[in-house]
Amino acid sequence: MRKKRKLTALLMMLAMVVTLVAGCSSGGTEKKKTDGGGLKQGQGTEAKAGSGRFFENEITLPDGIDRIKSLKKLSDGSLGAVGEDSGERVYYLLQGKDFGKKWKKTKIKNIGTGYKPCAAMSPDGTAAFFDYPEDGTVKAHLVDAKGKGTAISLALPEKSKENRVLQAAYDANGRLIVRDFEGTLLEVGDDGSCKKLFDTKGVGINYFGIAGKLLLAVHNEGIFLFDTEKQELLEEEGTLNDLIIKDKKLASVDTDSGQPMVFSEGTQENDILFANADGIFHFTRGGSVIEQLMDSTFTSFGSGDVILQDMVVFDNENIFIAGSGSEFYYYSYDEKAASVPEQELTVYALDESSYLRKAVALFQKKNPDIHVNLEFGLSGKDGVTLEDALSVLNTNILAKKGPDVLILDGMSVDSYIEKGVLEDITNIVEEVEKEEGIFSNIIEGSKKDGKIYAMPARFLFSIVEGDKETLKAGGSLENIAKRAEELKKKDSSSNVIPGHKGTQTLLRDLYYADSATWQKEDGSLDEGRMTKFLENAKRIYNVDQSDKKEDFRDASIGDGTSSGVKTGTNDSAALINKSCKFSFGSITSFLEFQGMCSTWSQTKADYCLMNGETVKSYIPYLSAGVVAKENTEAAKLFVKFLFGKQAEADNTNESTGFPVNIAAFDVFCKEKMDDPHVKEGLSMAFGDGGGEEVYGFEYRNLTQKEVDKLTEIVKSLTQPSMTNRVIQEIVLEQGDKYLLGEQELESAVEAILQKVNLYLAE
Repeated sequence: MRKKRKLTALLMMLAMVVTLVAGCSSGGTEKKKTDGGGLKQGQGTEAKAGSGRFFENEITLPDGIDRIKSLKKLSDGSLGAVGEDSGERVYYLLQGKDFGKKWKKTKIKNIGTGYKPCAAMSPDGTAAFFDYPEDGTVKAHLVDAKGKGTAISLALPEKSKENRVLQAAYDANGRLIVRDFEGTLLEVGDDGSCKKLFDTKGVGINYFGIAGKLLLAVHNEGIFLFDTEKQELLEEEGTLNDLIIKDKKLASVDTDSGQPMVFSEGTQENDILFANADGIFHFTRGGSVIEQLMDSTFTSFGSGDVILQDMVVFDNENIFIAGSGSEFYYYSYDEKAASVPEQELTVYALDESSYLRKAVALFQKKNPDIHVNLEFGLSGKDGVTLEDALSVLNTNILAKKGPDVLILDGMSVDSYIEKGVLEDITNIVEEVEKEEGIFSNIIEGSKKDGKIYAMPARFLFSIVEGDKETLKAGGSLENIAKRAEELKKKDSSSNVIPGHKGTQTLLRDLYYADSATWQKEDGSLDEGRMTKFLENAKRIYNVDQSDKKEDFRDASIGDGTSSGVKTGTNDSAALINKSCKFSFGSITSFLEFQGMCSTWSQTKADYCLMNGETVKSYIPYLSAGVVAKENTEAAKLFVKFLFGKQAEADNTNESTGFPVNIAAFDVFCKEKMDDPHVKEGLSMAFGDGGGEEVYGFEYRNLTQKEVDKLTEIVKSLTQPSMTNRVIQEIVLEQGDKYLLGEQELESAVEAILQKVNLYLAE
């Protein structure tokens, strides 16, 4: 699906300088840290050894601008940028004073209408824009400092009619360099002429960056270095090549709106600075050590699949980074701040979470004396299994070396409570509830023997979407199965449920909606309920069995992605293009809910809580608990912050569940009833999965009636779904075999009960 959206950026986050660990050309590692003075060692008369670190600061773009297309330090010493109003498709030259506190905005004219996929700013404040190809011709627009554009036609190599400019940048001398569709680097003249920069010997360039007069060209096996002034290829830096060799994701680009790594010149000769998902780094040509200025744990852009647009090192103490969307980050150096905060806190979660990363950044900004280490057990990069991760975690906890805060998603909460691992956090929850409000049903659903040892900061829930008759059937899995069979009987030529639901996606959807009823008082699973669950899942699956294809979610566990963003499984779009009769699954955010409601003018649909006549369940997300230790004050402070309004409402992630904090929930409700994105034309476009026809819808504001119904459903949720990952994997594994006809129902149920009982007995 393609999204066109406008988002206003007001980012409130921070980050810290930490001791770095970087790969050397020999394959080993070395450690180094910045002690005072930012990028230049030993400066600052009041700095002392062991002091100084970078912080991430607020930065506000001028009104109407929601995205930075290019950044450059201008020759007059100011900060230059190309800004975009993505709603109106209007572009501006920006000149920033006082590190982005004041902006001069010049509207660009005479560059035509429509989206400009690529732009670059020159050190003299001029800029260049590039269009998509039209009739085999690619137009560029050279824009002067007053914002007037002049069109030229590019003489790109005629390798294909679709050849176009994918990336552009100016070097320190104002040379305009572009990368075309074939991965060739070209210097563009004012007349549109294109000169090949250097011979890559058949190696395609995936993306490039400019560091003054140095060009860094990233390919699949490393990084070429090219002197744009002397027009010569330089000797390779093995230390930089190792970045690509060790992490192939850094070489991969599948978008024309950014790349996984951005570069900038430093303040001294041969300095190269760069940023990627692991943080911000400094490297001196000819060296063997990469210095980490900021760890990704403490940057707002630190996540699995980060896409960045541009980077500028303004001086020794100020760095700017533009994300591929509305994100704009500013880092400043405080030489008096302790390089290592006085307190240290470790937060552990199994899965990557961009929401948790940003919550940590917000918390550290409010509490600069606390250093938060954020650990994820299943990074996806090291081959660690769920069993491995839990084994290491439990060993560390037993040895009193474990984390201070546990994010218990996927873990056995009851087991940790029984073993005395978790502190009673009832008083923390009560404090937040008294100050800002927490949904009382979520509080009650989190209690164990009258106490709270863990509670989710966010939650999801499962819905059914369709016509009135379908909603009447949506109250139980049995009636949903019956409704699906009836619809198939009426029209056997069409899919009844969305085609993306493979076996495990379907099972997981139904698991979340029904599993809250499965456990008996002793923790074992109810055989009768398990049998009914599998029977109904089989009936629903069989309705469209001949059309089933493996879904990408089938290969993963849960609703998450590698970037740590939750992915809902309800599919309103399938009702628009009529590829199904009704939809069901999890809904993860206000944005998804708003999108669903926005489709109803076309589908005439509505929604209800899935399986609500059986159990009104919710899916806990970011269930936080404090590990019982000698000193838990910092851990409790973080958990309280995680449940609070600031973390819940100020976190800009859209797909991260609904907040348990009532004050934050109300903020989102009000926002979606008068959404600025709606005024700016937020819309969604998508195909039918095979043909050329394009469908779509425009987002609209929520109505008071829709907000009231949503709130009523949220307040009705009483029991948490089972989130124990081990049990879920057992159910999905055996259920998958049953749905595919590889084992009988009785055998599947027996295998599940045996495996679960064996696990519980360990």
